[in-house]
Amino acid sequence: MSKSKTTSIDKDTGEVGSEARKRGGGAARARWYVKASWVVIGALFRIFFRVKVVGLGNVPRTPVIVCANHLGWADPFLVLLFFPVEPRIYVLGLHPGRISKFRAWVVDGLQVIVALERDKPRQALRISEEILERGGSLLIFPEGKLGEQEGDIAELQQGAAHISVAANMPLLPVGLTGTRELWLRRKLIMRIGKPISPDDFTGDLRTRLRDMTSTLDGQMRALLPGDIKHPRIKLLRKWLTNLL
Repeated sequence: MSKSKTTSIDKDTGEVGSEARKRGGGAARARWYVKASWVVIGALFRIFFRVKVVGLGNVPRTPVIVCANHLGWADPFLVLLFFPVEPRIYVLGLHPGRISKFRAWVVDGLQVIVALERDKPRQALRISEEILERGGSLLIFPEGKLGEQEGDIAELQQGAAHISVAANMPLLPVGLTGTRELWLRRKLIMRIGKPISPDDFTGDLRTRLRDMTSTLDGQMRALLPGDIKHPRIKLLRKWLTNLL
């Protein structure tokens, strides 16, 4: 077992990892081999699964905070693979601790995971703001944990709204269906809603965070019709479900 070398913010420059330092701090841009990796992984995804994307035209060309429900390992890959390549998206999440060598290899190679410590919320806010300021987008799973069933979400945490207000960047609701349990040719659906601007909410900080989170919750739920098909034959179900 090994620990993943997740993407980090340079303590002196505030840039996103060594890649950002080489590019002069441009967190929005992806190097050629990262783009090539997405092409290869995207092709593999289309071989194993049937992917449907709805609402791609709602994705801004400027930095945004993508907020998706979380059912399994395939969730971040759907967003990273089928959203526009740039602005580059960084996945914000808690440090995973010890993970498999294969997962560490995937994370290290793509350099998209920004691992945070649960007991350092101010650090999370600072890092998030720096990524957005330097032109990158964020992917956040505001439930804070894996969902228990298709078509539903747990209570949302206010972290995404807090980052949105602090950085003055919109939230983008996303609903993912089909990723809880995977098998060969499983249909995976990603529905993308309209951006939620922090400027549309007034009042003190507590009121704004509460109202933004409530709006995000409602829009995410509207994007989740749930999984209604359960075929008898689920080829490679165990292997694909537990791949990462």
